Amino acid sequence: MRPIHEVVNIDYSLPGCPPSADAFWQFLTDLMAGRTPQLGHGLMHYD
Repeated sequence: MRPIHEVVNIDYSLPGCPPSADAFWQFLTDLMAGRTPQLGHGLMHYD
């Protein structure tokens, strides 16, 4: 089994385990506004 980024090109990834709802919201809001998603350290966590 291989990671998806070894099979296809990935434009963006949403880090976290699991990503928070706030991170999803910020990510999608940036994409819909035509901006490159920028997640601050406060939105990324690994639980």
